[in-house]
Order: sequence, then C-alpha cells, then structure tokens
Amino acid sequence: MAEETQKNRVLHITEELSAAGIESFIMNIYRRIDRTKVQFDFLVMRDTKEYYEEEILSMGGRKFCIEQSGNNLISKIQKESRQIEAFLKEHPYKVVHIHCTTPMRAPYLQAAANAGVPVRIYHSHSAYVSGKNPAKLAIYKYYKSVISKYATHFFACSHAASEWMFQKSVIEKNRDRIIHNGIDTGKFRFESKLRDAIRKEFNITDETIYVHAGRFCEQKNQLFILSVFQEIRKTNQKSKLIFLGNGPMFSEVKSEAEKCGLGSDVILAGVRNDINAFLSAADVYLMPSLYEGLPVAAVEAQCAGLPCFLSENITKEVALTDRVFFHSLSDGAKNWADTIATALHTSENGSDTENTGFASTDGRETYADIVKSRNYDVADVSRSMEEFYLGCFGKENSGDE
Repeated sequence: MAEETQKNRVLHITEELSAAGIESFIMNIYRRIDRTKVQFDFLVMRDTKEYYEEEILSMGGRKFCIEQSGNNLISKIQKESRQIEAFLKEHPYKVVHIHCTTPMRAPYLQAAANAGVPVRIYHSHSAYVSGKNPAKLAIYKYYKSVISKYATHFFACSHAASEWMFQKSVIEKNRDRIIHNGIDTGKFRFESKLRDAIRKEFNITDETIYVHAGRFCEQKNQLFILSVFQEIRKTNQKSKLIFLGNGPMFSEVKSEAEKCGLGSDVILAGVRNDINAFLSAADVYLMPSLYEGLPVAAVEAQCAGLPCFLSENITKEVALTDRVFFHSLSDGAKNWADTIATALHTSENGSDTENTGFASTDGRETYADIVKSRNYDVADVSRSMEEFYLGCFGKENSGDE
C-alpha cells in the first residue's frame, strides 16, 4: 500500500551526491530555503555513503537509493526507470526534480508520469557532451521528444544548456526557464586574511598560484591544465598549481604530474570545504573543459576577482565580469600559457607591469558586488525556487506555473 503523499517535499533525482557542480547547486538552494515550508529528499543511482549525506539528514532531508549494474546505458536507465516508477507509487510526491547533463534520463520522466506525479521537472546542467557519433545524436534526438512529452517544466542553467537539452518547440513557446547557478557572493568575496592563511598552510610566499576546482574526469580536462602549467613553468619558475576535487582520473593526473617532473609545484588538495579561501589565495583560474552548462566554479572564481581562462567550449553566458578570457583548445598548451602570461603582465591601462602573485589583488573584493548585480546570488535564486515549489504544492494541474 502506498504511503501518504510526501507533503511539501520535493524529490530530487540525480546520479550521486558527490562534491560536484550539480549537487553543489542543489545544496546551495537547500541550505537557504525555508525548510518549514519546503523539504528536499534525494533519490540517487548508487548505494554508497555520499559527500552531502550527513548534511542532508541534519536538515531533515532523506536519501533513497536505487542501483542497477550493466555496461549498456540504455538498458540500465530503463531498469532504473522501472524502479523509480515503483518507488514513486510507494512514495507519492507532487514534485519530482530530475537533474541531468544529457536527454538520456528522459525515461525517468515517463516513470514519474506513470506513477501519477503532477509536477515533473527536467533540469539541464550541461550544454554539450563529448562525442558526435551519429547514432548517439539520433538517440539524443529521440529522448528530447520524450522530455517534451512527459516533462511539465523545463529548467536549464543557461540558454546554451536549454538549446542543447530541449526541442526547439519548447524554447520557441518560451516553456523553458533559466535557473542561474547561484552562489554565496559574500562567502566568495576576496579576503586577504584567507589568502594569507592558505599560502601559509602550503608554504607559498610570493609565487603565482594557478587554481582549478572540479571533478577529475575527462570533461574537466585536467591533463591539459598540466600541459599548460608545464609551459608556464618554462618562463616563470615561481609558480604553483593547485587542483581541488576528486574523481575517477585523480590518480592519472597525479601520476602525470610526477612524470612531468612538476613535483611539489602541483598541489592536489582533494575535496575541501574552503574553496573560497583557495580562490582568494590564487592569482589565476583555469577551466579548459570539453563542455559545460554554466559552471558554478567559474562564477565563484569571478566572485573572488580572479582572471579566468576558459575554453571556448564553455558558454559565453558565464562571463559576468571583465576578467574572463576564452580560448580554443586547439590553440595548444603553449598558446594558452603565452596568453596568460601576457594578461598577467599587462595592467588595465595597457602598460606592462611585473606580476609578483600579489600585485593583482587590489580591487578584487569589488567583483563580488558585480556577480551579485548579475542576479547570481544564491539567496535570490533560492527565494525564487522556494516560491516556485510552493506554487506547485498548491496546484493539482501540473502544467501551470
């Protein structure tokens, strides 16, 4: 017998609850909504202890797991969908919010519809994925039609992410909704004391610090960052590279850094809860991703006033400040290194100036205000999401927003 409908509880469906972009977005919202009015539960695709699990439980949320093995992704998703349908019939929700990077998880929407969930949100968190195999693109095209049929709301982190995920008819009818990847602009504001603390922790004095935060995987392209850093070190020995995060390619990146002879100049700091301090400590942010939606990490870096060097594969919508520079990956590591060196040694009025790793900190605290003015403060985003969810709880007709 099915349980009573989960009153004022939103079920978020995502692959995992690791310290990554999608999960960080959800948690940023969750921490700030009025949890006496709206609560979050989570359904994930693996049964293991997760990074955010204890925090979720402490805030009154619940975590549920389903897990299917197999190398065939389509078959795996179909099996997961059947489990999701059974789960939702046993645990009825009014709102299911599905977070994805491709259209492949569209069957989850059909499962939710079959289980009678009135509000079914498909949220696009990416603007592309690797590979242009015609068969894969045909599959994506089909699943976009499934999204159109079974979703009641179409969310995306950027216009590029919306165009990638949804059919043109959805966008042309203005059915999609852009949800900014909001951050705590106060937390990520540049602070000299945080800069000093991190530099002291890692015994860094006047070196230039290059930083990257992200899951260690092919998409984030950390091996290319190592190549760029190798080129940088040829002309500036007083340089350090800090990686923040973890993931399946962590060991490979570590091994490659050692193989390149970079030694202690590459710091793999792992998963940290003080990324804001590292951004204050750093001088340059690197993100040569193969694809992104609208990366939260790049917004945080801009908030800290860092010059950000991003691949052209990332949507230009992420450029909220005048310190964002886009480059093609095909230019190669040396070109990236030369471009970065030129930017660091050129002042705002165009004259050359020596960069010591500290010279560029003047005025960095003002960039948090710029990011906030562009409507990327998480308090504003959370307030909007809370209002949306509350509206859903008051409606039996799912199609009305």
